[in-house]
Amino acid sequence: MATDQRTHQPTFPSGSNTLYILYGVIILLVLGVGYLLYKNIASNKEFEQERSQLRETIRKNQLTNDQQQLQFGMKTFVWAVRNALLHNKPGEINEYFNTLIKDRGIKEMLLVDPAGQVTISTNKKNQGIAFASRFPAYLLQQQDIYFKENVLYELSAPVTSPNKRLGTLIMFYKSAPILPDSSVAN
Repeated sequence: MATDQRTHQPTFPSGSNTLYILYGVIILLVLGVGYLLYKNIASNKEFEQERSQLRETIRKNQLTNDQQQLQFGMKTFVWAVRNALLHNKPGEINEYFNTLIKDRGIKEMLLVDPAGQVTISTNKKNQGIAFASRFPAYLLQQQDIYFKENVLYELSAPVTSPNKRLGTLIMFYKSAPILPDSSVAN
């Protein structure tokens, strides 16, 4: 029996075929990397949009919460100021103001008489001045507890007795940020 003793050598594609395969693999790798980069950029963009929406939702919720809490606080504080005014105890009101100003958010508290003069203020430079000369006059014209979002929250509340207005209580408040400023973080 005759056996074929030839050794089988593996056959390699010719040089040009090897080059085509190599280019094909490189093209596939470039396409794969390009796709991954595109997906990464798209994911980052989606993340930033979600982050912005979340920040806006948090800001709105904080504003709503601050407004409710500050208006409630003003309402109860007006009662204390009203009582002190009816009993002619301006020193007591000054003590209230000095205690409240220690809160980290309160920047200034003022009591303005019906004529528009600042009678008591946590900033002693403002005592005795015409309120409208340094502050927005619309704060004195409010008939109920008023809140306005600004750089500093503006609050005003009329202090009334049963038959007349005794004055207006004004507060300027700076809210504490819940989240760090995104423009500084990046």
